[in-house]
Amino acid sequence: MLNSSFRREDYVRKKRERLLIKIGVVFLVLILIIGIISYVSHRKEIRISKVELSGGVLVRQSDVEAETLQFLYGSYFWLFPKGNVFLYPKSSLENYLKEKFRRIDTINIQRNKFNSLSVKITERKPEALWCDSPVPETGTPEHCYFMDSNSTIFVEAPYFSGDAYFKYYGLVSTSTAVIGREYMASSTQFAEISKFISDIKKLSTNPVYLLAKDNGEFTLILSTGAKIYFDTKGSLSKTSSNLNALLSSDVFSTTSDPTLGVDYIDLRFGNKLFYKLKNH
Repeated sequence: MLNSSFRREDYVRKKRERLLIKIGVVFLVLILIIGIISYVSHRKEIRISKVELSGGVLVRQSDVEAETLQFLYGSYFWLFPKGNVFLYPKSSLENYLKEKFRRIDTINIQRNKFNSLSVKITERKPEALWCDSPVPETGTPEHCYFMDSNSTIFVEAPYFSGDAYFKYYGLVSTSTAVIGREYMASSTQFAEISKFISDIKKLSTNPVYLLAKDNGEFTLILSTGAKIYFDTKGSLSKTSSNLNALLSSDVFSTTSDPTLGVDYIDLRFGNKLFYKLKNH
C-alpha cells in the first residue's frame, strides 16, 4: 500500500516537472520571437524618417514633418518603436496633427514607402471673422480670428481695413483659448444664419457685423448704423421674406436705399414687424 502511494506521488512529480519544462520552453520561445520582432522593427529601413505633405498652402511640410517625427518618438512597452512604418498609430497621429495645426480641415495619412508617410490635407477656408470685443462700436481694440464655414475658429487674423470679411461677436468666452472653439455648436444653425445675412445683402443693404446673445437673439448691424433684431425660434427663410415685404412697402419705397432712414427693424415677433425711423 505504501509502495503504491509512493509510485503515484513520483508519477505526479515527474508529470509536473515535464509540464514546467514545456512551459519554460514555450516561454523562452516567446521571448526569442518577441526579441527577433523587436530587433527587426528597429531596422532603419522600416523606420519613418520622412513625411511628404500634399494639399498644404499655409501649413508647411517642414512643420508637419517635425511634429510627426516628434509624435512618433519612443516605443511601445520599450520594445517596438512607434515610428515603425507598420506599427505607427495612424488615427492618433491624424488627430494630433489636426489639433496641432488648426488650419487643417481634413487629413489622411498613408504609408508611402518603407521609411516615409504621405500626409494629404485640405485647409480650412476663412469665411468670416469672430472678434473678441464685446462692444465693437466703441472703437475698443479687438482681436479677430478666422472662422470656417462650420463656424470653427482656427487662427488669429491680421488687421483688415474696411469690410473684407463679415464679423461675428459674442457667444465665445475669452476666459480660455478661443482657437479650436465653435462660434455655434450647430453648424446647421450657423449655415442658416449665414444664408439669412446673405439674403439681407441682396435687399440693397450692407450688413457689417452680427452681435449674438446667449438666449438665441441676434442684432445685425448695417453700415448705416441701423439695427435688425431677429432670433432663431422660427424659420429664418420666412423672416427674410417678411423683411423683404417690409422694405418693399410704401413706407420704404420712396428711397433707393430704404435702410438710410431706419433706426431699427425688429423681426422677432413672427409676421408682426416693428421698426423705428430715424428722428421719429
